[in-house]
Amino acid sequence: MGCARCSHSSGIRFSTSGLGRSAFAALSRATARAAVKSAGAIFRRIGGSAVHPDWSSRAARCERCPLRVVSGTVSYCGRPFHHQPSRDATDGCGCPTREKARDPGEHCPLTVLNQPATVRAGRCDCKWCA
Repeated sequence: MGCARCSHSSGIRFSTSGLGRSAFAALSRATARAAVKSAGAIFRRIGGSAVHPDWSSRAARCERCPLRVVSGTVSYCGRPFHHQPSRDATDGCGCPTREKARDPGEHCPLTVLNQPATVRAGRCDCKWCA
């Protein structure tokens, strides 16, 4: 990989072998989305954006969820995103549960029956909306 300013080669090679272009693009989009969510959580913590009015009961529900994983002192919806960036709804999203519950635009990935949540006719059937 060459330097952007000059043509000096650092000797470091980045490889995406094993990943097809579409898989690499999807992973890049997921990583960018996670970065935006993280920035939003920080902004929300300092009072810069809205917090869901019932976030504490949403967070309490997360603490009883079978997907919950504790890493260090933080509770996550499934394995933390940085440990498992490629996932489906049954793996959880990898977000810190407390921050996810505070975000008014977030939804739980599961229904009350622990099946993947869906939106039908504009209605979400996730644990938080049901």
